[in-house]
Amino acid sequence: MSAYLDNYLKRVGEAKGPRLVDALKKSAEEFAEKHIETFDYNSHISGLLYGHVQSGKTGQMLAIAAAAADKGFKFFVLVTTDNVLLHKQTLERAKTFLGGFMAGFNVLGEMDEEAFITRGLQMPTIIVLKKNSSVLKTWANNISSNALYKDEPLFLLDDEADASSLNTKVNQHEQSTINSLLEKISRQAPSGMYLHVTATPQSLVLQISNSNWKPQFSFYLPPGEGYLGGDFFYGEESKNLIETEDNERDDLLKAEHVPIGLRKAVLHFLIASSDLFLTKEKPVCSMLIHPGARISEHATVRTKVEKFLEGVKNDLIANSQTLEFDLRDAWQDFSKTKDGIKSFEDVMKFLRSGMPSVNIVVLNSKTPEGAVYDKGLNIVIGGNTLGRGVTFPGLQVVYYCRSAKTPQADTYWQHARVFGYDRDPGLCRIFSPKPLIKLFRELNDANNALFETLRQKGPQAVSILSPAGTKPTRMSVVLREDLMIVAGGVNYFPLLPTSANLTEIDKELGAKDDERDISLDEAEKLLRLAGVEKTDLWNQHSFPDCIETLRKNNVKYDCRLIVRTERSISKGTGTLLSPTDREIGAQHEDRLVLTMYRLKGEASKGWQDKPLWVPNIKFPNGTYFYYQLK
Repeated sequence: MSAYLDNYLKRVGEAKGPRLVDALKKSAEEFAEKHIETFDYNSHISGLLYGHVQSGKTGQMLAIAAAAADKGFKFFVLVTTDNVLLHKQTLERAKTFLGGFMAGFNVLGEMDEEAFITRGLQMPTIIVLKKNSSVLKTWANNISSNALYKDEPLFLLDDEADASSLNTKVNQHEQSTINSLLEKISRQAPSGMYLHVTATPQSLVLQISNSNWKPQFSFYLPPGEGYLGGDFFYGEESKNLIETEDNERDDLLKAEHVPIGLRKAVLHFLIASSDLFLTKEKPVCSMLIHPGARISEHATVRTKVEKFLEGVKNDLIANSQTLEFDLRDAWQDFSKTKDGIKSFEDVMKFLRSGMPSVNIVVLNSKTPEGAVYDKGLNIVIGGNTLGRGVTFPGLQVVYYCRSAKTPQADTYWQHARVFGYDRDPGLCRIFSPKPLIKLFRELNDANNALFETLRQKGPQAVSILSPAGTKPTRMSVVLREDLMIVAGGVNYFPLLPTSANLTEIDKELGAKDDERDISLDEAEKLLRLAGVEKTDLWNQHSFPDCIETLRKNNVKYDCRLIVRTERSISKGTGTLLSPTDREIGAQHEDRLVLTMYRLKGEASKGWQDKPLWVPNIKFPNGTYFYYQLK
């Protein structure tokens, strides 16, 4: 029987069309088979549901809840970030697609305490709560004091689980309030399944194994048909990126004039809007401007955008040839990627007479509730609010110039709000300084490598590759004393090498000095063959796993292999590298360098009187790998 899942899929199909239904059904049934049917209802287990930014994870999460109800779970808690709008959206979606009088779930919000007391468990119950200390404290007590629910196995869905659920005091050996309350709700149930849901699982996989917050398994939520994500916008074949000046942000916030990058971005937005409205393809077209986190910056940008749009109106009235030239430039750019784009003459006519007004919205912590940007033409300006969970319908143009001394990979990736479904791919553009475009391309590669590792090995075997100058996540939620970091540009070598696998390595490397290029696969194989005593700290570094992560990155790294034989070197002689070989390795800054020394291994030099191979490895400059030892 799959009554709840069928009911959910039927409603989704009626509201959003049948295209989504098959994908939701497949994910939910696969998850149920792998993880719910094998659940013993006597223990607590945790898993990671991960998928791409704005790829439809909430819909898949609710489908999995419905499948869990079909398998016997009756009690569900869904926690969202402490954001009123997001909580409201999630609660309404749950009510619309899961709720029902007789054939669905009891869907309760934070204020439904009376209903929680009076309603029974003839139907599954799901409570949708914000991750707010007051809310969680109230509901932890409500659940523990309700005789009907307190002994029920709990199915807990933690949306944006990396955002505010983890212990922010882990390095002080204390427990933060939200983390403590979530743990209380979860663990006061006799058994249960805790699912962490996110597009950026870096902080979750960097938890230590015995913390209760390290997922025990992971499950990939694939995007649906038509999804535009990191590979589309930041892949090698992307045609949507337009570089602005490197000092664009300074010009935007400190100079009197409107910087050329913003001018171009707004004009592209006007062209894209004109085409979409003339063809009536979309009822909404939006542009997002992300200058930085400060509220004062948003006000400055709003003023500039308003003045620029007024100038555009005046120039249109005056038939300015300069403006027409700039608009034609934007139109010609779009015509390279948009088949059948409306003629430039039609666009100009629409701009002069038919275009509706542009709604300029500033979104930050000072913005009153009720800001609307789901129809018409919108330019949205903001900072931290333009991050995880917030969706912008019809988002076609992004102007992003936010900078940080040390960006956090997960936070920056959550700023990619242009990812999604309801965009016209031929009319999408991202305007950013070259360094930021480079950063996001590297983040895309690193994210793909992380997802590939999770798919193949699960969360227990992840080493995170973080682009140069970034951190994978906020370090306040990661136990630093057991965090291992392997840095590019550093020569790593074992102190206690052994002669294990001597014959196999001899076959690979031969008996003569050599220098040549090899693949990362070959380098990984050699490192896995290298013999090292178990007590050597070398083993904790998991260098072969780091190479494997590097190999999954889209960047075409390779390896420079340096082979030296018949070396007579005493045990404990530092890196063992000769000054010449060290210099040769240093010349390859952007490549993996593996130096293999074949030592004679004389007893007089402190060895076991057997030949042995000693590896020395240096990763490309600027690469960093993070993983937990425990």
